[in-house]
Amino acid sequence: MTFMHPCHRAQSRWSRAVLPSRQSAIVTLGCLLGVWLAGLALPAHAAPLTLAEAEAQLARSNPGLAAAAQRVTALEHRAVAATQLPDPHLSLDAVNLPTNSFSLTQQGMTMLSVGVSQSFPPPGKLNLEGDKLQAQAADQHYSREAKRAELIFGLRQAWLSAVYARQAVKTVRRQEDLAHENERAAMAAYRAGTAPQSDVLRARLATAELRNDRSALAADEAAALARIAQYLGTDQTPDIDPDWPSLSGALTGSKDLPATQPLLRMAQAKVQVAQADVQMAKKNFLPEITVGASYGKSFFPGSPNFFSAGVSMTLPIFSTHRLDQELDSARAQVMEARYNEQDQRLALLQQIRSAAAREHSLQEKWTRMTAEMLPLAHATFDSTLTAYTNGRASMGDVLKAQQAVFALELQILQDRRDLLATQAELDELTTPSEQQP
Repeated sequence: MTFMHPCHRAQSRWSRAVLPSRQSAIVTLGCLLGVWLAGLALPAHAAPLTLAEAEAQLARSNPGLAAAAQRVTALEHRAVAATQLPDPHLSLDAVNLPTNSFSLTQQGMTMLSVGVSQSFPPPGKLNLEGDKLQAQAADQHYSREAKRAELIFGLRQAWLSAVYARQAVKTVRRQEDLAHENERAAMAAYRAGTAPQSDVLRARLATAELRNDRSALAADEAAALARIAQYLGTDQTPDIDPDWPSLSGALTGSKDLPATQPLLRMAQAKVQVAQADVQMAKKNFLPEITVGASYGKSFFPGSPNFFSAGVSMTLPIFSTHRLDQELDSARAQVMEARYNEQDQRLALLQQIRSAAAREHSLQEKWTRMTAEMLPLAHATFDSTLTAYTNGRASMGDVLKAQQAVFALELQILQDRRDLLATQAELDELTTPSEQQP
């Protein structure tokens, strides 16, 4: 519009001045060119977000995954730091100061000394601490992979809920068309004197109930879109593809438990952490050695300076009451971790088998309902409506037949949603870890 008004005003002025037709054509061409350029300046409408794009965005933007990645990085840095020797100790001492004067020159044994000492843990203990932290980092890495699979599964569930709501709204609109057809049939029968007015009112009531269903489905869709936005780590609800997604990974995936399933790898990493604790508990039976040296400066006239060196170590002699108990505790934790690994494996197998059986049942049910039951329901409704028009059925029979069609169509949508959700669950359970053992 901003380009059209100046063009119209220009054309009016040229018309009043009685310009030649060539100049009028130039002005008109300029106006059309301006409109075309304005159309180019408008932003193109973005395509709806697909499920594959949403999953990629989740992997990049979800704050929970980002926090998990930082936990892994923190443990890896700690593993490197744990293998280093502790810092040496520097000491500055005033030795044998006389308390009556605190003079440095009163006695020959009074001196100022500077010393340094270094502690050495038992051989191999630092490397074991690094190995333990690396195992904990691996545990957190597998935890992040399991969390990502869980988030993708949740995203797919929310996505399927949103698509179901949209598809169900289409079903409701088709039912509203049937309800309007019922209203027209009831009104025609009422005017012909073959049906009471209550048939018209019942048909209108059924139409109003369908509008209520549409409003409820719109609320369900909004809630699902809000969950999708949360998974994507954004405060803007996305415009998603309204069609049913294709879960190619779930449809073609194996129904077996992979040896590198992230949850299983997490349990195995916990076993490695516990085993490192056992080795570290054994190292505690060895002494920790500290080597030190100091240089003392005497200020007494004629007194020499002094140099000292020494070695000290811990004496782990109370093993019965402390070290043996710590070792037994670490061994018990290893057994606990192994039992937990076995329990995790059995739990995953149970979930995979249950989901596979549920998928098979839903697939058969959905095929049967779409191929056999829905055509029969539509034929029943058409036959009942024809019978009502001919005076051989009541409005209650018509509404009951329509409700049967409506319930069956919604059930088919629900079964398709549940079937895809079950396939997504199988995909989550059977996706192997990306990190090599």
